[in-house]
Amino acid sequence: MDSVIKVLVVDDHKLFAQGVVSLLSSEPDIVVTDVASSAEECLRMAEIVSPHTVLLDINLPDSCGVDMISKIKQIDHDIGIVMLTGLSPLGHIDASLTQGASGFLLKDCTKEEMVTAIRKAAKGEGYFSQSMAPYLKEELVGTPQQDSHDDKMAALTSRELEIFKLVVTGLRSKEIAEKLGITKRTVDYHIGNILVKLEVKSRMEIVLNYKKD
Repeated sequence: MDSVIKVLVVDDHKLFAQGVVSLLSSEPDIVVTDVASSAEECLRMAEIVSPHTVLLDINLPDSCGVDMISKIKQIDHDIGIVMLTGLSPLGHIDASLTQGASGFLLKDCTKEEMVTAIRKAAKGEGYFSQSMAPYLKEELVGTPQQDSHDDKMAALTSRELEIFKLVVTGLRSKEIAEKLGITKRTVDYHIGNILVKLEVKSRMEIVLNYKKD
């Protein structure tokens, strides 16, 4: 990744989009390359500028933002995507993570939270604004699972446990492969098994449910 993080803002509310651009202008390592107001513009700009992070509104005039995630990933799988919403995110969180989103921000988040989310997404890591906590608990965690965590972890092989610990730190498959001296395909194979054994749908759910505070 370049030293400067290129950001594409996708939101049809011009005042909000302009506010984001203004907020981020003071960050020396972040530059907003473009602002798109529709899904069509988003894909066209993503092809041209190859952003490191996309701030993507869930509600676009010509598409649901969740449906855009896989299309953006097809352009460049390493693009980090942070979802934005001013409404309740329930019903969108799990779908967004499954499609490959890096994080979620409510539009009432602080500047610091947005900057952190952008930087983490650019590195392939996840982030959720603090105000997302009630929604995450309801949609991802559900009923308390502490007692079942140990049982599920016990089902992991030594190699799967090794990879699991690196996934929790936010490393991507390529980085895990380099660290362990194995192929990316092997890492992805093991991660697939880990998801099944832990009964989660995405790497982000692993981080949210198993990362220690």
